[in-house]
Amino acid sequence: MSVQILAILCVALLLVAVGLWLWQGASERGRRQAASAFVEEQLNRSFDPTRAVVATAQQLYPPVRPRGVRGRLQNMMLRAGIEPGLGFFIPWIAALVLLPLLALLFGGALAAVVMLGMVLLAVLFQLWWCADKRRQKMVRQLPGFIDALVRLITIGNSLGSAFHTAVASVDAPLFEVLERANQLNRAGMELDAALVHAARLYRFYELELVAAVIGVALRFGGRSDQVLERMAAFMRDLQQAREELHALSAEVRLSAWILALLPVLVAGFIIVFNNAMFMGMWTDPVGQKMLIGAFALQLVGSFWLYRMAKSV
Repeated sequence: MSVQILAILCVALLLVAVGLWLWQGASERGRRQAASAFVEEQLNRSFDPTRAVVATAQQLYPPVRPRGVRGRLQNMMLRAGIEPGLGFFIPWIAALVLLPLLALLFGGALAAVVMLGMVLLAVLFQLWWCADKRRQKMVRQLPGFIDALVRLITIGNSLGSAFHTAVASVDAPLFEVLERANQLNRAGMELDAALVHAARLYRFYELELVAAVIGVALRFGGRSDQVLERMAAFMRDLQQAREELHALSAEVRLSAWILALLPVLVAGFIIVFNNAMFMGMWTDPVGQKMLIGAFALQLVGSFWLYRMAKSV
């Protein structure tokens, strides 16, 4: 029986690997076809700025609020700065195959399923961690970009020209966000709307403040350089206060991570390496109630620990 389960699990994981490979190829072909179709459409008909902007935003750029598991995964990889290539998929596919197989050999089918779920959670955690680190780096880079924008406006450049020139002096990862907004602006979209689109796509909400100032300046005029200069100083002060609070609350946040993850890891270890103990508790009526209560308490406790860590 265990050999049959092992064979079925191997075939399923191989099918997952083939599906990921086909999904990657289909994504690349879809992007190339979308770009080719957009170029051909623009060459075969008269230029319409409104339709051009809509086509560019829909075909060449992902939606701000993706739908489905595939769209959300693509958005997380975009925010994490991870290219959907073999360098990312091969290690995780190997982990998805080898670790559940080892758990199947040591603990049975239930241990293999639990190990598979833990590996999938590890993948999601890596994407979230990389996306959060990139966002923090972009927040630190944004005041420097605003200063460069203010200097270009002060010496006589228009707001749009200063923005296009200042983007070239920005380093990654902020350059990726601003260049996406820059391309949308060159395609015909208003600069403030392009910045809002890029900010919501990357969940970079600080950029929406810059977009609001630029939108007001483009429509009503005024001393946008002074407003942007004060905004850059405010962002620096806010970032400095945030880093100080982050350092002072390091012990609290570390305790929250340990208290939230330690029961999950211990439970997974018991299920994988001592499956008989877990199944003995599950078949007993009192043990089953204890496990359900522990699971409910773990969910409530993790939620409150998350809220506490986010509040500091």
